[in-house]
Amino acid sequence: MKLDKLDMRILGLLQESSMLSPRLSKIADEAGTTNATVYRRIEAMRKEGIIVGHTTRIDSSLISGRLEALIYLKLQRNVSKEEHDRIAESLYKARSIESLYVPIGGWSFIAKTGHQNLEQLSAFVKDEMGRLPVGEVKVEIISRTMKESQGASVEKG
Repeated sequence: MKLDKLDMRILGLLQESSMLSPRLSKIADEAGTTNATVYRRIEAMRKEGIIVGHTTRIDSSLISGRLEALIYLKLQRNVSKEEHDRIAESLYKARSIESLYVPIGGWSFIAKTGHQNLEQLSAFVKDEMGRLPVGEVKVEIISRTMKESQGASVEKG
């Protein structure tokens, strides 16, 4: 599916709010088209897999005092590709890991995790990461989330 300017405008407006129903007419107004056109375009983008869902992001630390952290992992140099893939799958399945990234650069993985407290985070790093052939671990506690996107950012204009 080739996206035109209207599709890109709709995507940009959708990223502002995950609640589609009350926003449909506002999106249509701001995009300069009708509700029916916006609805058809959104459905087409869903079918193509461009829109994969609607979510509401909640700053859980403000509600529950939850502790979030970024954990940077550098595997030992002798890790094979098969073992790397096995480790990636293991990390992907870990309940405390909310997001998992494979960056380009010095780190093998970056994981965003959520915990009830510092003790739980410490135990997770010691127990879960201790089982892996990790050469280096760096933990950064997130004090505040200023911006977080659910995917590719699109221009709204």
